Amino acid sequence: MKRSLTRALRRTGVLGGLAAVAAAGMLAATAPDARAHDAELEVGLLLPFTGQYAWVGSNVQPVAQMVADEVNQAGGIAGHEIAFVQGDTEGVVDAGTTAAQKLVNVNNVLAIVGPTSLSFSGARQVILQNDVPMVSPTAGTTALDRACRDVCFRTVPSDSLGGRAIARAATDPQYLAGDQATRKPVLMVGNAPAMVSFKQPIARAFDTYGAPVAETITYTPGKPSYRSEVRGALANDPDSIVLVGTPEDTARIMTNAFQAGYQGRWFVTQDQTNSDFIELAGARLVEGIYGLEEVSSDASAERNRAFEQRFRDYAGADPQIFATNTFDAMNVVALAMLRAHLRDGEVTRANLAANIERIANPGAGKITVHDYTAGAKVLRDGGEVNYDGLVGPTDFDAWGNITAPFGIRQVQNGRWTTVSTIAADALN
Repeated sequence: MKRSLTRALRRTGVLGGLAAVAAAGMLAATAPDARAHDAELEVGLLLPFTGQYAWVGSNVQPVAQMVADEVNQAGGIAGHEIAFVQGDTEGVVDAGTTAAQKLVNVNNVLAIVGPTSLSFSGARQVILQNDVPMVSPTAGTTALDRACRDVCFRTVPSDSLGGRAIARAATDPQYLAGDQATRKPVLMVGNAPAMVSFKQPIARAFDTYGAPVAETITYTPGKPSYRSEVRGALANDPDSIVLVGTPEDTARIMTNAFQAGYQGRWFVTQDQTNSDFIELAGARLVEGIYGLEEVSSDASAERNRAFEQRFRDYAGADPQIFATNTFDAMNVVALAMLRAHLRDGEVTRANLAANIERIANPGAGKITVHDYTAGAKVLRDGGEVNYDGLVGPTDFDAWGNITAPFGIRQVQNGRWTTVSTIAADALN
C-alpha cells in the first residue's frame, strides 16, 4: 500500500512530469489496442493540490489510489495497471485550464477524475473538444447540470439539489434540532463560480417552501472585514442567514455578525461542514449552526461503514469529505475500462465514455455490484453489471447527474452532529 501511494505521489514531481511527457509521446504513436503489455492506463486527477483548496486533492487521491490498487493487484486491465497523473488546478479557473490541457494533450490520459466546481469552467472546453470522459466526485456546480452529454459524469449531486435541501431543512422543523422553521431568511453568497452556483437554487427553493429570501447579498471573497455586508444583512431583521463562502470568509462574516449582536440561525454549505472549519472559526462562534453534507442511502449504510474501516486499514486515517464520492467515481471508471477491454477489445476515450453508462445504470438482466472485484467477476463471466455505490444508486441521467440524500448537521458541543436526513425523493 505504501509503495503504491509513494509511486502515485512521485508522479507529481518534475521527474514524473518528464516521464509522463515521454510516455504520452510513445503512446500517441501507438493505436490504443496495440499498446505495450506493461503500458499503464493513465487517469488524470484534475483537482486542487495546492492553494486554499488543496485539501480536496488530499481527500480524493488516497481513495482513488485504494481502488486502483485493488484493480492492479488483481492483474490490472488485461495486464495494464491504472496509474494517476496529477493536474493541479490550484482551485482557480486559469490553472484549471492549463492543467486540463496538459493532462489531455500531453499526458494523453484516458479519463479524468475531477474537476471541482472551482475550475470546471476553465477545463470544460478542453474536455469537450477532446471527448475525454470525466467523472467528478466533487463538482456540485449547476454549470454541470446541462453541460454535456456522453462524457460528463459526476458522483456528487448538483448544487440544485443541495440548495433545495438547505431550504427544505430551514423551513421544516422535522429536519431541525428543536428549532422553529425559518420565515425570513437572508442569503449571503461569495462572488465566485463555485459559490454563485448555489444562489438561484437556494433562493428559488425558499420561495417554493413559502419563505422568500428577504435579500440576497453578493460579497467579494477574501476581504479582511465584512462589516458593511453584515449591516446590510441585519437591516432585514432575518431569523436565519444562509452563508455560502470559503471557510475563511465564513468565519469573518460570522465574527462580524456576532460583534453586531446577531443571535439568529446560520446555515452553511458542504465546504464548512467539517471539523477543520470548527477549528478555524472557533467552537464558541459556530455552536448551533447548521450545515449540509451528502450522505449514504439507508440501503448503503452498512457498506459505508465497511468502506470507512477499509480505508482506515489502508491509509491509517479516517476518510474525509468526498471520499465516498471518489470511491464510486473510481469504481465506475475501472469497471468501464474492464468492460471496454472485454467487449470492445481495447480501451479508448470514446469507448470508455460509452461503457461508463453501461456499467452504472440499471437494466434487464443486470447484476447489482458494489465494488470493482465483484463487478469484474460478473463481467468476465459474460454478464452485465449495475454499479450501486456508497452514495446510493449511481444512475446517471442523460447529462451525467445523480441524485442522493442529504444529511442536515449541527454543531453541538463543538462537534458536527447529524440531526436529520432528507431523502432524495423529498427534494423533487
